[in-house]
Amino acid sequence: MGADAYDSTGRYYEIKAHGRAVPGELTLTRSEFVRAWSGGENYTLVIVSRLEEGVGKPTLRLVNDPVHRFEVEPPTDVRLKGVRDLSVESAVYEWPGTE
Repeated sequence: MGADAYDSTGRYYEIKAHGRAVPGELTLTRSEFVRAWSGGENYTLVIVSRLEEGVGKPTLRLVNDPVHRFEVEPPTDVRLKGVRDLSVESAVYEWPGTE
């Protein structure tokens, strides 16, 4: 679904909870990002912090359309799919064997 919850108005909610202060960055899964991107103003990131006892007052922050409000950094890893497909143009060398 790409979110933790949704309501009867069609709004999606992604909840990120933290025992202490909010970290400097949060990670969205691929499905969360796709839902956030397509949902726009109908997607709310719910950031909950300071849930552990003794670290301050618990805080709830709601951010509508988070992928258009925060800086988005693409992942550093890229997956290449279909690398077994020998129809892809490539050069193949086999070492001589003792078969």
